[in-house]
Amino acid sequence: MRVLLLVLLAIALAVPAAAGPVQVEVTQDKDSFVADFALPAEAPAWGFWRSSTAASDNESWRAKSWTVLTPGVTLVRRGQQDALVGVDGRPVPRRVRVRFTPFTGDLNANYVPALDLGGGTVAIFDGHFSLFSVDDAGKLDTLLPGFDPASVGDPGTAVQFKGRHVQIAGDVEGYRAGRSSGAYGIFGRLPTVTGDGVDTMIDSELPKWLTDYLSGFTPKVIGALTTGLGPAGLDQPRILASWEGAGIEGASMNGGTLKGLILMRFEGRQALSELPALRDMARWFVAHEAAHFWLGQAVTYDSPRDSWIMEGGADLLAIRTIAGLDPSYDGRKLLNEGLRDCAKLAVKPVASALERNEHRAYYACGTVFALVAEKVNGSNFFSFVRGLIADNQADKSINSADWIAALVRISGEPSLGKTIATLLDQGSTKPEDDLAYLLSEARIPFVIDEQGVPQLP
Repeated sequence: MRVLLLVLLAIALAVPAAAGPVQVEVTQDKDSFVADFALPAEAPAWGFWRSSTAASDNESWRAKSWTVLTPGVTLVRRGQQDALVGVDGRPVPRRVRVRFTPFTGDLNANYVPALDLGGGTVAIFDGHFSLFSVDDAGKLDTLLPGFDPASVGDPGTAVQFKGRHVQIAGDVEGYRAGRSSGAYGIFGRLPTVTGDGVDTMIDSELPKWLTDYLSGFTPKVIGALTTGLGPAGLDQPRILASWEGAGIEGASMNGGTLKGLILMRFEGRQALSELPALRDMARWFVAHEAAHFWLGQAVTYDSPRDSWIMEGGADLLAIRTIAGLDPSYDGRKLLNEGLRDCAKLAVKPVASALERNEHRAYYACGTVFALVAEKVNGSNFFSFVRGLIADNQADKSINSADWIAALVRISGEPSLGKTIATLLDQGSTKPEDDLAYLLSEARIPFVIDEQGVPQLP
């Protein structure tokens, strides 16, 4: 009996107790912020899931913005990871406090950590506080982007933004459920303008011409997409637009989209006066990103290999939406760019473009495939997408097989599906010929340019 008890005790000690998620409380302290981390266990190091570098210099943005206040803990860059690491090999204690100033610079392939919305209002992204643990700090040196989460300890992270005047934008449902990867906490009293199916929160210092344009154009886009696709099934979508100032020459704009949220950042001296090129860039960005409320959020893809459905589909929806709002707009330039780029990139399988860092293939070839679906569906891509969403509500997810099956069912042409499947899974020795075949079978008029690539006349 004593031996049995010892064995059972050994087994019990070998199984770690169930650990809850990392808890993070973010509060404002005058001009800076404090993040209090409550870790579920001690570990030699805690890495940050989102460790993209600053676009300006490819260095750690946290190193420029964060100061660890807890003794015995340091913030370091190990390999391609930012991490909280114990000093002299000691474990990181279960309570860690960090003071930070909001970093509003652009990142390489990730969401901006903070948006300065003017008037003292700041939006902070919850996903940049999410942590994982390693049992040896040296493991951080070998982790590459996209590493297998099973190779590290992921207890989950729940962020809470605390303050008297805090709003949550983005994945509000996920935030309330303690899934910290898709919401911004907005600290301040900048008013939200509500109406026409969208909320807008625009930096009080953004040049007036941009404010007026976004305030007028965005509701029209949401209205047109809702008319064509039906309700997205989201709460009132929101636009956050910030002004980074006129400190650089020229003008620039970047941003992103989250669940029910579009983010935009503008900067540059030329943006102070109305600039048609910047207006058109903003117009395209809003239309494409808003389309993701349907293709990307009402339904998503099964795996990154299927992302051509979302990106190409959003491109064609944006083209048709803008053309419907502005009869002078001609989307053929973008469609022909898609044909040229797909002809160049589809020599290798489109589905695996991510592995080759050829993201453009998803947009270019996806747009061409969407154009074919539009034509065989009576020149109505909106109803094709509406059908996809309706047919895949059980799991709210679409893969390439689902999409191709819908195309073949509507067109009655299995050869269309077979050609697209070949381009996706195998690539082609002559993709320009395959693209010409798709256009021909769909009865889309085209000409062949001097490179042998089909182009819309």
